[in-house]
Amino acid sequence: MTIPKELDGVIASDPEIMSGAPSFVGTRVPLWVFLDHLESGVSLSDFHESFPRVTSEQTAAVLSWLAKASRQLINLDTAS
Repeated sequence: MTIPKELDGVIASDPEIMSGAPSFVGTRVPLWVFLDHLESGVSLSDFHESFPRVTSEQTAAVLSWLAKASRQLINLDTAS
């Protein structure tokens, strides 16, 4: 996986950490864990309570990138 430049310093893929799964920098928490929590309705505060090494700035950056990517995917990005 190629990490988007907007998430540089937030998400990294290192074969020595979680077998290379894209993970939050400075943690062993894969991105898919965060996404699964969101999908199942877990609040951000509950996610951070369960994974305190993941910062709110990191999750905010991922959510911002996801929102932008989603808008572009369905051609709603009018603020380009």
